[in-house]
Amino acid sequence: SASPTSGRILSHMPSLSGASLRSAAVLVMLSTAAHAFAPCKTLSPTAFSQARREAVSPSLRQAGGVTSLSMASLERTVLREGDGKTFPQKGDMVTCHYEGRLARGNSKFDSSYDFGEPITFQIGEGQVIKGWDQGILDMSLGEKCQLDVPPFYGYGPRGDPPDIPPMSPLVFDIELIAINDQKAS
Repeated sequence: SASPTSGRILSHMPSLSGASLRSAAVLVMLSTAAHAFAPCKTLSPTAFSQARREAVSPSLRQAGGVTSLSMASLERTVLREGDGKTFPQKGDMVTCHYEGRLARGNSKFDSSYDFGEPITFQIGEGQVIKGWDQGILDMSLGEKCQLDVPPFYGYGPRGDPPDIPPMSPLVFDIELIAINDQKAS
């Protein structure tokens, strides 16, 4: 069914019926939708990164606790290079040390270092959050990275109470220490 606006516009057109009327209504709705998006400004990747950095409160930027508050993309920053040739594949058993922090406020919520034992799991099989399943696949054996995990790659709208509020971007320092039986040197 046509919206009231498209009906008014179509009433000024020559007589149309059936499929022609529906096609004209769709064209009017599409052009109206396209017009609604016309004022949007496309940002270059550099301008987008700058705008995102400026959106972070100055106190958090000053504290150095937040490197990214992206709501859409998983970001990995290499802190220590790995061997550069041995990468996990979906289904491999990986062993990692990690520390997890909330991006907002930089408060630690979990750490394998605190327990003195790394975590071992099968990568790419949904045993950990989506951000880990995807981000660790890009790490080479022995690498340590910072993984900035947006909410939908983390715990999403439910969060993980009481430590992780809903829609929380997360920051993990992850060290890939073994893939299957092969350990980092």
